[in-house]
Amino acid sequence: MVETTTGGDADFEVVEYCGRLSCRRPIVQTAGRGRRREFCSETCRRGADRDYKRARALVEASERNLREFRHEVAAYGRKPEEGLPTPDDQDRAHRQAVAALSRAQGVVEFSAGVDDKYLEELRRLVAAIGPIIAAPAVRASA
Repeated sequence: MVETTTGGDADFEVVEYCGRLSCRRPIVQTAGRGRRREFCSETCRRGADRDYKRARALVEASERNLREFRHEVAAYGRKPEEGLPTPDDQDRAHRQAVAALSRAQGVVEFSAGVDDKYLEELRRLVAAIGPIIAAPAVRASA
C-alpha cells in the first residue's frame, strides 16, 4: 500500500490484480470514492467475459452429459453402485435442503434485530448455503 497526499487529504493507493485469470497484472487504484477497476485493460475485460461464457457453456454441456449418462445407466435396470446416491436420492435430498433453508430463513427474518452469536452463525449459514440450494438439482431424466 502506498500513501500519497494531495492537498490536505491523504489518499491511499492500493495494488489489486486484473480480474482475468490468465492475466493477473497489478492495477494501482486509489482507495476512496469512485468505481474500482477490475481489469487492467479493455482487452482483458472482453477476454474475461469471453472466458466466462466459454466456461459457463462447458458447465452446462457437462451437466447435460451427466443427465444423459445417468439416464443410460438407469436404462440398464441395474441397481446403483454401493454408496452412490441415485437420482431419486439426490432429488429427495435437494427438496429436504430447500425446505430446511426455508425454515432457517424464516428464523433469521423473525429474529431481525436480535443480537445473538448463534443467530449470527445461522445468518452466515443461510447466506452461504442459499445460492447453492437455490440452484436446480441435477436430474436423471432429460
